[in-house]
Amino acid sequence: MQITVKRKNSAILDDTVVRAVLGMYPEEKLVERPLFEEGLSGTPIDFQDFRDECDKILIPWQMFLLSKVNLATELGHIESQRQKVSQKLFAKRRGNGNVTSKRIIDRLIRCQNYVTTNGTFPKHAFSGSLNGMQTIDAAAHIVAYFGIDMRVFRSKKKAEALSYLIKRLEENNINVCQGVLTNKILPQVDGVREVYKGTSGFAIKDEKVPFVFIPSEINPNEKDGRQIYTLVYLMTVVGLEQYEFILNKDFKVSLLASRGLQKRIYDITSEFLLPRAKTEQYRGITITETIRDDLSTAYKITPSAVTVIFRKRGHIPDQAVYEALLPDPQPVVSDNGPRRQPGIEASVRKFNGKHVCDLANPAIKSRALFPVQAQYLLFGSVNKKGFKDYQKTL
Repeated sequence: MQITVKRKNSAILDDTVVRAVLGMYPEEKLVERPLFEEGLSGTPIDFQDFRDECDKILIPWQMFLLSKVNLATELGHIESQRQKVSQKLFAKRRGNGNVTSKRIIDRLIRCQNYVTTNGTFPKHAFSGSLNGMQTIDAAAHIVAYFGIDMRVFRSKKKAEALSYLIKRLEENNINVCQGVLTNKILPQVDGVREVYKGTSGFAIKDEKVPFVFIPSEINPNEKDGRQIYTLVYLMTVVGLEQYEFILNKDFKVSLLASRGLQKRIYDITSEFLLPRAKTEQYRGITITETIRDDLSTAYKITPSAVTVIFRKRGHIPDQAVYEALLPDPQPVVSDNGPRRQPGIEASVRKFNGKHVCDLANPAIKSRALFPVQAQYLLFGSVNKKGFKDYQKTL
């Protein structure tokens, strides 16, 4: 691929290197972006246009200048880190596109390595602690271990209840990361952002600081009630250390069909959120939309989740009644219009999680963490303006 400066040939990039760099995140289909398609077909590319495109996709342009040997070393390191996630029993809940972004995975592995290398944490006692417990005892153990006051949790609106739950997890050394598209935390170019909207929740095991990721703003279908369900599901995954199980986007179907250990994850999640003792009060009573919606509000889950739980527990034997109680799918709200831009501190904090920021912020202030290092850690790329704005909040 030819790179020109002022219409003069300046450099010839190895096409195999270019394709390999763009292939780091195959789900993003970066090689199909017009500028790269043109360049790989023989059309000379202006250096500034090339650099601007690299900024958009948040890949350092310098990577394209690496030799095959050096690039292979770099990509080998990235892949080895991903393999470490497999060794940690990486788990995901598939999103709209049935894909979990490798870019997000790579970012959070880097964050987790930073936390475990630079922080002092005891072995996480919750990991695996639910094994051998009865469902009701496991749900009670989650409440006790994380110090969750269920009366406080249920007294809040769903958004506030989600924040409360996140805080309880974070204060007990689970790093909660949330998907955001603002402030150049992730690429915002067309096509690429669809991958992130298709990414749903997943967990990464660690002996000291497990990480969980929930989609938050990146997926318009992930409402507060569903995020709460996802978060509790991932808490249960960590507690059982059964990371190989997934929760599909249409979890009502999987919930009804689940067997064995997967069923156990669902049962504990559902018991925590909507105890069987509560639904038993409706045994023999016709479940109505009013009952469904009241419980959805009171127990901080979606109306669909309430309906599925009733169905699974045998309160709605009739298929037609069950289907009638499932709310109609909500239309996806387009994100092409004006978007409220949260503050830089909020975006960085949400995506990277409490423990990453708690360790990185003092290191940034003391310059123990150099600016470029901090930018790659918190933003995933060099973002001078964003980092300058972030520094002002410290």
